[in-house]
Amino acid sequence: MRKLIALSIPILFLVPFTVSADSFTGQLVDTRCMAMSNKNTGQDHKDGALKGCATACAKMGIPVALLIDGKMHTIAAPAPLLAPHMAKEATIEGEMVDGGVIMPMKVMVDGNEVDINSMM
Repeated sequence: MRKLIALSIPILFLVPFTVSADSFTGQLVDTRCMAMSNKNTGQDHKDGALKGCATACAKMGIPVALLIDGKMHTIAAPAPLLAPHMAKEATIEGEMVDGGVIMPMKVMVDGNEVDINSMM
């Protein structure tokens, strides 16, 4: 019996599997500033007094979210890699898990794929 189990375990790794991905489109936003005010959807916050705030926060590692229909969905990816794209529309292929967190497999901004794996 042990030999049968030992022989069947490697076979499990030979069976192909696919992960289904959904597509989500919205605006990349800074979660910290959005939590303080839902007006903070652009680059500049506090009515324009803080220029480039969204990018600065993402560079510091503050989590980035995708704003879809007024609701934030945190993106499970390194925020600094998304920093140059803050306040832009993005399309993410991935899975939304419990609590609305998006586990991205692919992020597209301005028709270009964003490398979200280089820091992981």
